[in-house]
Amino acid sequence: MNDAIEIKKEFLQIKSIRTSSNAFVMKLEEEDVIIALDGLIISKSYDDLSKELNEIEDKKILTLYRKGVFLNTFVYGSLGVKCESVNSDIIPDLANIDTSNFYNEDDFYYQFEVYKKPSLLLGKTAILLNTFPTILASLAPPLWMLQNRLWSFLCISLVYYWFLMMISPWLFFLGWILKSWYVGNSQIDILRFFYRMHNHRLSLSFCATSEKEAQKKARQLDDKVDFYYSYLEPVALED
Repeated sequence: MNDAIEIKKEFLQIKSIRTSSNAFVMKLEEEDVIIALDGLIISKSYDDLSKELNEIEDKKILTLYRKGVFLNTFVYGSLGVKCESVNSDIIPDLANIDTSNFYNEDDFYYQFEVYKKPSLLLGKTAILLNTFPTILASLAPPLWMLQNRLWSFLCISLVYYWFLMMISPWLFFLGWILKSWYVGNSQIDILRFFYRMHNHRLSLSFCATSEKEAQKKARQLDDKVDFYYSYLEPVALED
């Protein structure tokens, strides 16, 4: 009797994404299911959800379901997608959702981006970018470039510093301050530009509490991905 009157859980599933919309930039995919906002299950129409998203004054965490995996990502405004309703009968994983399994309001979340080449083969390494700025870029740009393997930028910067030092130590000091200010404020854009320049493309974007957790989540979403300084077992090579 209880089974007969059980209410099906309804969710919004993305059916199309407008080019250059927030969802496009966030690397959302068609067939993604919208689950929760800051840990609260979403049970409303997409129009009502869009109004709520347009009114938020600070970033919130949107939880999605993608091909058997729950993932979080920051959201700043309306998604710019078309949705239709889907229920837990169609996707059984949505029948008994406990938001505490994938979201904790007391945790600090970082936004991570995964970059890889379009023709990434087994044995190739993707790049995991933490989009939270680091103080090292503002204090010592050359060390930050070395840490991120920005070899061409590092060589140009060393020539720049050497040239200023040859002219005047005071000019070197001023140049270091200006360079530190620029790199510190533009570090994420610099990294993105460098990756695109070397033919890496953004393939995934999501939230995680640490780099280790981010690598695990990326592997769940893409079982062929591997990283520099990986916390994961290497990808098994196919025969």
